[in-house]
Amino acid sequence: MTELPNDLTDLAHDVLDAARAANKRIVTAESCTGGLIAGCLTAVPGSSDAVEGGLITYSNESKISLLGVPRDAIAENGAVSDIVASAMAEGALAASGADIAISVTGIAGPGGGSKEKPVGLVYMALAQTGRDALVKRYVFAGTRTDVRRASVGAALELLLSALREPLEAEPAE
Repeated sequence: MTELPNDLTDLAHDVLDAARAANKRIVTAESCTGGLIAGCLTAVPGSSDAVEGGLITYSNESKISLLGVPRDAIAENGAVSDIVASAMAEGALAASGADIAISVTGIAGPGGGSKEKPVGLVYMALAQTGRDALVKRYVFAGTRTDVRRASVGAALELLLSALREPLEAEPAE
C-alpha cells in the first residue's frame, strides 16, 4: 500500500483532535474520492473514538439505496451537483447516528467532463445535527490523482473548520 501524503495525515490528525475536543463523531459519504477521506482519518491510530464510519457510494444506485438520495435529484441535476452532495451528507448523518458528515461527489477525470461540468468539478457538503447542510463547489486542476488528493484535503479542511467553530465561538473567561 502506498503511504498517504504527510500533509493529509497531519490534517486528519488535527480533524480527529478537534472532533474529540468537540465530542463529535464523523461519517463520510464518498463518491469520486472512493474512501480516501475515511482512509486518511483511519490511518491515524486511535481514530475509532471519533470516526463512526464511511460509505463509498460510487454509483447512482448506491447513492439512492444507501444514502437515500432522491432519484429525481440525480435525474434532474446529475450526480455531481450541490443538491446531490447535500443529500449524500444528510443521508450519511441519518444512517449512521454520527454528529457530523462530509460528502464528496465529483468528476476526477481524465474523462467524463463537459462544458457545464468540467473534469475537476467537485461538490462537497457538510451536515451536522441540528444545522442546515453547507455545500461547497470546487474546480481542481491536474490529473485524476491530483483532483482526488485536492478533494480529500479540502474535505478535511472543511471538517476541521466546522469542528473548531463551536470552540472558537465560546466566550473567553
